[in-house]
Order: sequence, then structure tokens, then C-alpha cells
Amino acid sequence: MADLKEGICMNKFWFNHEQCCWDSNFATFDERDKCPQWNTWADLIIGQAEGPGSYIMNYIMYIFWALSFAFLAVCLVKVFAPYACGSGIPEIKTILSGFIIRGYLGKWTLMIKTVTLVLAVASGLSLGKEGPLVHVACCCGNIFSYLFPKYSTNEAKKREVSLAYTYKLQNGCI
Repeated sequence: MADLKEGICMNKFWFNHEQCCWDSNFATFDERDKCPQWNTWADLIIGQAEGPGSYIMNYIMYIFWALSFAFLAVCLVKVFAPYACGSGIPEIKTILSGFIIRGYLGKWTLMIKTVTLVLAVASGLSLGKEGPLVHVACCCGNIFSYLFPKYSTNEAKKREVSLAYTYKLQNGCI
């Protein structure tokens, strides 16, 4: 998604810049922008590949896509899963100490956090990915704990499963 800010592959729009140019004989590592299948936004909109107008158009489209990804991420969190905002590590520490926050490790939080993490990274925001991934892993551990009756009714056991799932430890190490 990050390459969408720079241009689009005309043959297969879902490919990024590198995948689009894999089968091209004209593209080498040194001549990355010579791929005939890859078009910058200036090529598509104003028909120019070089010059001041193309640089301005590429810059405007880069900013447009970055803001669109960030705005979509904010809207998804605000509307569907308010618990998906932020890093999540302080709240995970609070949950591990015994405090219960209903819905914080639920399926909606997992889905929205995963999608918005991709959007936030693709937008180019200077954010850490590791903290939200800890929250995502704890959500997975909590959801999978409902599959087993031993863990689904006991909050302390669910915390242990979430921690083990997050840090890839065995329950005996907790």
C-alpha cells in the first residue's frame, strides 16, 4: 500500500512497484523508475514523466494518499473500535495485573487494530509497530482462549494464555 502513494501498476493494480517490474527486462536496480508497466501519478494525470509539473503532481498525490490512509485509520478506530487506539501496552500491563477491561481484547478490536495498523504504516506516520502488535497478539490469545472450557471461564487463565501467546513463552515461565 505504501507504493500506491508513488504510482500504480497498470497491468495489475494490486502489485507494488517491485512486483510490477519483476518480469520487465528493462528494469534493473539502478534504473528502478524505467519500468514500462509502472506509471507515476503525474504520468497518468498530466501525461508528463519529468519536469516541475510532474514533481508537483507526484508530491500532491503522495500527500493525498498519505492523508487518506491516515484519515481512514482514524475513522475506523473512532467508529468501530475505540479500544484499538494507541499502543496498547499500558493497558495490557493493567490487564495483566488483574484489572478487567471488557471488550479491550475482543474480536472487533483485533480486526480494526490489524487493518488500521497496516493503514498507519502505509501512510508513513512515524509510529512504532511493535506496541500495537503486542496488543494484536494479546487479542489473539484472548480469542483463542474461548475455544477451551478450562480457560474461557477463568480471567486469570485467560491472562496467562494471552501473555504466553504474546511472548511465545510456556505457561510455566509466567
